Amino acid sequence: MLNRSKKEDETGGFVKTAFFEEIIARTIQYIQAGYPVHFIGPSGVGKTSLALYIAKQFNRPVSIIRGHHELSNKDLLGQYNGISKKEIIDNYIHSVYKSQQEIRPLWEHGQLVEAVKNGHIVIYDEFSRSRPDANNIFLSLLEEKVLPIYGKGKETFIKCHPDFSMIFTSNPDEYSGTFHTQDALMDRLITISLDCCDTKTEIEILHLKAGINKQEAQEIVRLVSNLRAFGKGFCPSLRASLMIATVAKKGNIPITYDDKRYQALCVDVLTRPVKQISPELSHSAVQKLIIKEMRRKEEH
Repeated sequence: MLNRSKKEDETGGFVKTAFFEEIIARTIQYIQAGYPVHFIGPSGVGKTSLALYIAKQFNRPVSIIRGHHELSNKDLLGQYNGISKKEIIDNYIHSVYKSQQEIRPLWEHGQLVEAVKNGHIVIYDEFSRSRPDANNIFLSLLEEKVLPIYGKGKETFIKCHPDFSMIFTSNPDEYSGTFHTQDALMDRLITISLDCCDTKTEIEILHLKAGINKQEAQEIVRLVSNLRAFGKGFCPSLRASLMIATVAKKGNIPITYDDKRYQALCVDVLTRPVKQISPELSHSAVQKLIIKEMRRKEEH
């Protein structure tokens, strides 16, 4: 089992570096002022880990909602689900038998209800993967501080607990499976863009999470950063770097170009994302490009 560092244990697995310090401070300030925060950035940049770390700083319950295209008001608010039966039998007098049965529908609260009532911090992860009509419920929740309730008796809304807060995360609109978010909702959020972390931060993350030394981490980051230059954004992502670092550490694979196992590992992990940013290249051309970038340091 990979040993975790004391610093990583203290932060719940999130590696807090200088790159994130200012973002964390600003986000906490915005939430304390009563505004929801939205982290937007490419897959693998660490949006969810950052949101979880910040939420835990408030020492309040944390609820997580995962965005997906089938999410609906029933999931968020609740719905009738099943029935409750109650039967009363009166046989006090031997010759008299009375029976009474009561059947009532059972209401099952949705994911938001307890959070709103009890002042949770809600992380709505990948919220742009949910349909815009499902996200309409957040307009009044964030503006008027009330949660509308549909279909449950006379109760029409729930007032927000004063400590209730939200952090949203999303990928850019051009990502597959995302919907364009309505402007009315975006206008209620303070959006912080996480395009990518700097190389020092990525090296520190690999060093602390995978347990490799900083020179080895620097070599992986150098390779992945060079490959990113062939496309736009943060692809291959931090996840790819972490995969290489973790497998190399656990498999005792030297992080050097001369090692055939390290070459195969990098090709296996990086071929798909590099092909994604350079679709005009064949798979064999992509693999040759990866090997070339691995060799580049030694050539100079």
